[in-house]
Amino acid sequence: MVHILTFDEIYKERIWGGRTLEKILGKKLPENIMIGESWELADLPEDKSVVSSGPSTGKNISELVEAWGTKLLGNAKLDGGQFPLLIKFLDANDILSVQVHPDYESAAQMGGGVRAKYEGWYVVEADEEAYVYIGFKPGTTPDMVFDAIDRGTLASLLVKHPAKKGDFFYLPGGTVHALGAGLLVAEIQTPSDTTFRLYDWKRVDAKTGKPRELHVSRG
Repeated sequence: MVHILTFDEIYKERIWGGRTLEKILGKKLPENIMIGESWELADLPEDKSVVSSGPSTGKNISELVEAWGTKLLGNAKLDGGQFPLLIKFLDANDILSVQVHPDYESAAQMGGGVRAKYEGWYVVEADEEAYVYIGFKPGTTPDMVFDAIDRGTLASLLVKHPAKKGDFFYLPGGTVHALGAGLLVAEIQTPSDTTFRLYDWKRVDAKTGKPRELHVSRG
C-alpha cells in the first residue's frame, strides 16, 4: 500500500557551504563541516534516498518505484530508469562556481554517463543584497568568455539578477549560472549530478591546497 513517505537526508559538504540548513530548517548537520547541500529525494546510482519511518523504513526510492510503479509515479515517466526528480536544499554561504549543465541533446552527444540537468531554484531565504547570475549578456562570444576566464573577469559577461525570498528561477540545461552568496534555496531538478565548472573565483580548496578542477572545454 502507498503511504506517506519520509526520507533520510543526504548531506553534501561543499567549499561554499555553511550551517544555514541547521539554523533555518532545523536540520541536524554533522559537526564541524560546512554543508552546502541537503538532498531530500534522490535516485542516482551513488546516492539513493532511503525511507526513514513507517512501513517502508529502510527501502530506497528505486525499490519503491519498482514495487509501486504508477501508484507512486502517476503519469510521470522515469528519467534514464530513475525517479524523475532530484530535490535538495542549497546553502550558499559563499558564491557558487560559474557552471553549466548539459541539455538532453548535448548529453546524448557526449555519452559516457553524462546526464542532462534542468533545474529550478525557489528562494527560501535571502540576504538583503543577494543575487544570482543567469546567462551571458547579449553579444557575448566564445572568445570573450575564454579571455574573461583567463583574466578572472567572467562576472562582467553574466546577467545579474537580484534574488529575494519567494523568487523562482528556471534554469534549462545549457544555461550558464551561479548562485550568489547569502541564499538558501530549494532546488528541484532532473536526476543528474553532471556539472561543468567554468570559473571558481580563484578559490583554493582548504583540504587540497589547490584550486578546484575546471571543465571549460566541455562546458
